[in-house]
Amino acid sequence: MGHHVATFWYLGTDDPSAPIRSGHPSDPGFARRLLSRLYPTVTVASLGMFPLNRSASTGPGEIYVGSFPGLTVLQVQLESPVLPSATDDTWLRLVEAPTVLLFSHDPDTGVSGFARWESGRLVRSFAGADDRIVEDEGMPLPFERPYWAGEFPLDGADAISLALPFSPSSLLHAAHRDWLGFDLSPGGLDVPVHGFATDGRREVRQRTAPTGAAVHVVGSPGRAELHAANQRDAGTGNKGGGRGGSPSSPYVDDDYERATLVPAVARAASPVSGAVRRVADVVGDTVRRAGEAIKGRLSNRR
Repeated sequence: MGHHVATFWYLGTDDPSAPIRSGHPSDPGFARRLLSRLYPTVTVASLGMFPLNRSASTGPGEIYVGSFPGLTVLQVQLESPVLPSATDDTWLRLVEAPTVLLFSHDPDTGVSGFARWESGRLVRSFAGADDRIVEDEGMPLPFERPYWAGEFPLDGADAISLALPFSPSSLLHAAHRDWLGFDLSPGGLDVPVHGFATDGRREVRQRTAPTGAAVHVVGSPGRAELHAANQRDAGTGNKGGGRGGSPSSPYVDDDYERATLVPAVARAASPVSGAVRRVADVVGDTVRRAGEAIKGRLSNRR
């Protein structure tokens, strides 16, 4: 079974970009409530707040949520092939909204897909790679016509025996622009989201926003992987973990990177834990001495 990055948009407005362009902040409380429904037995950890269009994709055990008036966006990695029409109802009913959009990309297979539901009914679904169609449900919409007509041919189509008349990833971009009024690109509209980990790691004290390619259309690596690559390109490394590393790291001042859990024994041996124990010992000694002095005075009075 494959995996892919899926970005859901729950729309209750005719102008999805308006609440974002207005600078309205994302509601972290709403995001937490959604996560409590999705993961009722898990303590989620915050990964910070950053723009979705300039971040790397969600990795395993991560989820991004942005909530605005009339609009909620959620990005997660799903353990399944890109097949929009087979999307689990859990995701379609997570937020009460008349319109639900889905944009998916699998970097391993090169399959991109998108879908639109109106009042719970699938209106349009498409998924494919450069050389094949995975699914094609519903009638093509007006924004698709130039692509099917061959007006945006696939680069290098001559080298692909069964090439489609367009790149499915390009058609995904067109669907995004037509349905949302903007595209996710590093230089485009910033879409602030809150990131969370659901795999048991502790919270990240994030000083800089993660950077990367537009996530739901490009299967880019996660933030930790991007940072490691940047360090290699620069001829440097951070072998000591996040603490004391480069300020450019999204995990600066932290003791782990993506999906690396710190064992309890290791945490107990950390400098921070040692400092806490030393403070506790001092306080305990002070309390004991005060108690002994009080007992001495009471004995003398007798």
